[in-house]
Amino acid sequence: MIRRPLSIICSTAENSFVSSDLAKKLRLGLEELATIREQLTPLISLPAASAGVIERAAACAMLHSFYTEIEKLLKLIAREWDGQTPSSEAWHRQLLNQMAASTATRPAVLSPPLVEVLGEFLAFRHLFRGASIVLMRWEKLMPLLAKVDQTYKQTEAEIGTFARFIEAGAE
Repeated sequence: MIRRPLSIICSTAENSFVSSDLAKKLRLGLEELATIREQLTPLISLPAASAGVIERAAACAMLHSFYTEIEKLLKLIAREWDGQTPSSEAWHRQLLNQMAASTATRPAVLSPPLVEVLGEFLAFRHLFRGASIVLMRWEKLMPLLAKVDQTYKQTEAEIGTFARFIEAGAE
């Protein structure tokens, strides 16, 4: 018989109640993220010469939505699984770091390479919220737009892996 500390048993039992619900929420969030990615597709392939202020505004808003959707999923995991979300002024970055670290009840949700690229989307989001769209240049947006597909695939894979982890624990 394997003896486990009571704290792990209670923690596992506690988390199994939220597991299936959390996994469903994560899968729905990933579907939303896929929709945003699909909506970004025409902008990703847009030639720079065709990018006017309307296209720049659309790209900025969609990149913002893309990262925000990912962050919502991470906050959901932090709140419902970890039982805590960062609350300092640097909470956005701390959330990424929290999801990159394993805990006593879960493996790391995000890999270091994904955290690095998500940091670029986070930096853009902060810039977008504080700068005028008129100042946004297509040449500066293109490198981030080019990372959307791979970032989506990696995010979907890593959060999907976590959803399967919690579903396996709920069985």
